[in-house]
Amino acid sequence: MKVIVAGAGKLGRRVAEIIKDKHSVVVIDSDDARCALLEKLLKTKVLAGDACDPSVLLLAGADHADVLVAATGHDEDNLVITLLAKNEFKIKKVIGAVRNPRNEWLYNRSWGVDIALDSAQIVAKIIEEEATLRDLVTLLKLREGEVSVTEFTVPPTSRIAGKAIRDIDLPEQCIIAAILRGTSILVPSGELQVEPGDEVLFIAHPSAEDRLAEVV
Repeated sequence: MKVIVAGAGKLGRRVAEIIKDKHSVVVIDSDDARCALLEKLLKTKVLAGDACDPSVLLLAGADHADVLVAATGHDEDNLVITLLAKNEFKIKKVIGAVRNPRNEWLYNRSWGVDIALDSAQIVAKIIEEEATLRDLVTLLKLREGEVSVTEFTVPPTSRIAGKAIRDIDLPEQCIIAAILRGTSILVPSGELQVEPGDEVLFIAHPSAEDRLAEVV
């Protein structure tokens, strides 16, 4: 796939490192020196410029990109980038990196964000598992714009802590897509037990979100 990574800091660089061998990656960063160094290290295309500028995104190939990851160091820049990516360039999958947890509520479809995350490994995994996610959406028979991806960190007091996945009474049109445990990404088989501290990724129809909150 064609992937644009906006921001060549630690997060953006790590995402590019993980996916560059399997996908066509273009990195955008406003720091000329960092761009030059990164191009040598990653051996992938690095574009010097401001990703908040539509003309820079166009130069990076946003008009035919499959995925954009907004991973600059500033939430305000990331949200401008995600809004442009979705509304101006109609990029199918737009991922926004949350820098300040207090701003997480802004990372939604109003700002063009399909998935809001703060881990390079999770972001890269979601990009790599594009086909799997597409199959899940088809299985649920949900149209574009009617799927939400919710990340939930399991506290010790959670109703699902200590339960096997098969014993969790999920609402209709809601599934567990993955469980992130430390640096491991676990396939959600029925026998797998949810542990406190796990990050659980749910894919759900928006109508199921309220019922999902009651379950977890």
